[in-house]
Amino acid sequence: MRRGQIAVLLAFVIVLIALFALLNVDSFVAVHAKDRLQNAGDAAALAAARKQGSLLNEIGRLNIAHLSAAVHNDAKACSSIVMEQRRLALLGPVDALRLADKAARKNGMVPRDSFARILREHVADIRLVYSGGNVGHDPYPEPFPGAWTDYATAIENVVSGGLATGPDNIEFLDAAEGHLLLHRQFYMAIAAKDWCWFFFHCYSTLENYNSFRDWDPLPMRGSASADNSEVFSLHVASSRMAIRQLFTKAEIVELLRRFNGETVDEDTVGKSSLVSDPEQVWFLYDGAWSRWFNGLTLAGDEDGGEFPLVGEIKEEYNVRGCAAVCRCMKGVSATAVDLDSEFTWSAAAKPFGTLEGLDGVVGPVTCIKRFVLPCFSDVRLVPLDSVGGSDLATADAGWIDHVRRHLPTYLDNGPWAIGDCFYCEQLRTWENVAFRQSGILWLKYNSGTCRRGSGGGGGRGGTSHGH
Repeated sequence: MRRGQIAVLLAFVIVLIALFALLNVDSFVAVHAKDRLQNAGDAAALAAARKQGSLLNEIGRLNIAHLSAAVHNDAKACSSIVMEQRRLALLGPVDALRLADKAARKNGMVPRDSFARILREHVADIRLVYSGGNVGHDPYPEPFPGAWTDYATAIENVVSGGLATGPDNIEFLDAAEGHLLLHRQFYMAIAAKDWCWFFFHCYSTLENYNSFRDWDPLPMRGSASADNSEVFSLHVASSRMAIRQLFTKAEIVELLRRFNGETVDEDTVGKSSLVSDPEQVWFLYDGAWSRWFNGLTLAGDEDGGEFPLVGEIKEEYNVRGCAAVCRCMKGVSATAVDLDSEFTWSAAAKPFGTLEGLDGVVGPVTCIKRFVLPCFSDVRLVPLDSVGGSDLATADAGWIDHVRRHLPTYLDNGPWAIGDCFYCEQLRTWENVAFRQSGILWLKYNSGTCRRGSGGGGGRGGTSHGH
């Protein structure tokens, strides 16, 4: 081979080696960026859930302090304790948002104004609407004096510099639910032609839909309890009742011994007027806390629901309740909706604990008559599908705009009268008869292949419906 030919071949080989090196560098950078995105979402969710657990422990500790004060007929102490619990339930979870944002930033996420914009706009609603400034009355009674001012200020302080993670399970007090158009996954299923989703959730709608005039009106916005923060709600409820409705004298003695190291006798409990006072306020878990498999709520009502995943879940994780869902994004515009996990990562985490019940049975923290107790000791990442929450509750600013601004116009005038947002485009696709018929035809021959997601408690963040 001539010297010139060797030089040309060598140059060609060098170019190939350089190209392979560049590809390897690009691949490493892409994998590293994705890992950093997932680490940020997981860390943010864990930080928020850890704070939720500590807040529940503090509210539980105060429940015991209240029980002790009631036994000793200290009405002033009882009132002071309840006020402190109200402040913790409303303002404490806002600090969980601060901690989630801090964790995301430590893992390389930069503040995104789109995450903060929804909450900044909501602060104005809190100050104007929640306090009754534009309706002539107080639609959401303050849980304590000055609550809405303190709440608005707390959120404002956290979001003033933007958010590096979006709280993806906000539960606005005035959010309407219960309509298919308010389910974000409905639009995602259209975009992905996920016919199995329709098979499991709304096959009759797919089969019988004719036009936008078939939809029921959107539900009126509710008037949820103002006991909890809308961001990372603890799902507790202040209940006005006599504590003797929940516990016998012997059980009260045992609770004070176990959690307060206090020795009282049943006669002392029986003589207390506050123990039997129906005007005393106690903090309990609300209806969001329930078991998955047996469908039993804390009070024993059968509305717990079926676990939405295939597979077993460990007994200590067989409980629904408060959770934190955090979204992190990279490389897309502030208003973009990207289904590719390369750009978006959502992670969910929950506080957990076990407790020996008054009957001697060890189980999840749900076991003692819904009464909040200081027993949370663990926090774990959980599958997104196992976490409840409103579909209006999301870090996706485009989705909030769609629900609040576009849907009313759509229901009146159809999909051609609304804008060009991602969700509006899906409604136009949905209106296409051929699109829906293709789904019906596919399910006719393939519905047997549809499977629900798999996964159990304690998995990696985002597993099972992680995106």
